[in-house]
Amino acid sequence: MDVPRALAEMAVRLASEINADAILALTETGKNCESLTAEKLASQHGKGVKIIIATPDPEAYRKFSKCAFVESIKLTARPQSRVSQAHHAIVCGLQKGILKQGERLVCLAGDGFADIPDSLMVLDVAEDEPAIGLLESDSVLAAAVEIAFELGKTGPNGKPVGTAFIIGESKAVLRLSRQLMINPFESYNANITDRVHWDLLKKYAVFDGAFVVDRNGFIVAAHRYLNAKARVKVPEGLGTRHLAVASMTAATHAKGVTVSGEDGVVRIFEFGVMKAKINPNSKIIECLRESL
Repeated sequence: MDVPRALAEMAVRLASEINADAILALTETGKNCESLTAEKLASQHGKGVKIIIATPDPEAYRKFSKCAFVESIKLTARPQSRVSQAHHAIVCGLQKGILKQGERLVCLAGDGFADIPDSLMVLDVAEDEPAIGLLESDSVLAAAVEIAFELGKTGPNGKPVGTAFIIGESKAVLRLSRQLMINPFESYNANITDRVHWDLLKKYAVFDGAFVVDRNGFIVAAHRYLNAKARVKVPEGLGTRHLAVASMTAATHAKGVTVSGEDGVVRIFEFGVMKAKINPNSKIIECLRESL
């Protein structure tokens, strides 16, 4: 039996029977959505139900973005449980205007690892969706996290590159930090949301100090020693990099992204608190809901 196709067909029938507004499919590579996105299958129901694909994979996102009858949501990362993944995608859909409050969805999900769906859920898009869209609500933060994933997976000798990004409130951040060496971005117009500059960022990430990025994504400085003195608490076992970033986000209301040089884990800080912890290989958000 072709399980992905059977579930896709069942999702279409269910959407028709309950008068749903959309089918939301969560996927990695998109292979489990091929039958769902077939034009013939998508048009078998009477009502015009939207087909929405949510994926953290850039290639899959580009592929589905070219489908005229499919809406695509690019996820930077995702929670582990099926329900949390669906809620995360819903928040992103709301932010991008793909979904509206009050709409009813049939959600097609899997276990988060194998790209094979095993569950159907019916969810209503409510006004009180959990605020788990922090990562997806800021394109500059999302870009910093994506390059952090790459630094967390590879580096010299195959080891993670420990580094930090401070995003927003750049003038205040500069006042509360100092250069450890010459700033290579002082006269260089580079934006972190433009992947063409990522190789350059990786080159400088191996040196000490944090990157300072303004709210529009422009890289203001590299090699900054963070010297904010706000009192914060970070989880036990985290080092001075995480403490310095947490302190800076408490003192300036900037956001911070760290990459652990030990295991490559990526963490997001805001208001002096760790908001997310993400495995760079699986892109699973290990703790976001608990921190908000």
